[in-house]
Amino acid sequence: MRLRAHLPFLGWGLGFGFVLSRCGATRFDVIRAMFLLRSPQLYEVIGGAIAVALPLFALLKTRRGARGLPWARRRLTPGTLPGAALFGVGWAVTGTCPGPALVQIGEGHWVALATVAGILAGNLLYERAHRRFFHWRPDSCA
Repeated sequence: MRLRAHLPFLGWGLGFGFVLSRCGATRFDVIRAMFLLRSPQLYEVIGGAIAVALPLFALLKTRRGARGLPWARRRLTPGTLPGAALFGVGWAVTGTCPGPALVQIGEGHWVALATVAGILAGNLLYERAHRRFFHWRPDSCA
């Protein structure tokens, strides 16, 4: 793969990380206040992101050209709710989710390395557990 093809994604990722850092989404005290319903700060950030993203996705959907995105209907699988619950527990325990964990590393919060290691280990364990115990295609929700 050519590096030049991935540069726009690097730019978007750096911009996203900057916004996460500036709005406080990488600070444990801000995340804790959100979960304890003591501060609306992150709810406002999430709501603002949805308000910006919805019209942009609608515009992308109407302009499906050669480079358009596949707009597949999503289905629930038996693992959707347990997976969402596990994600929520991980978020509550670590005080962050995958995007902000990477930003925390960029900010020099080295404890986030443990969070990222947990994310990677969880993905590896899920892959193995899925092959052994679950009986639906992993791509069936796409």
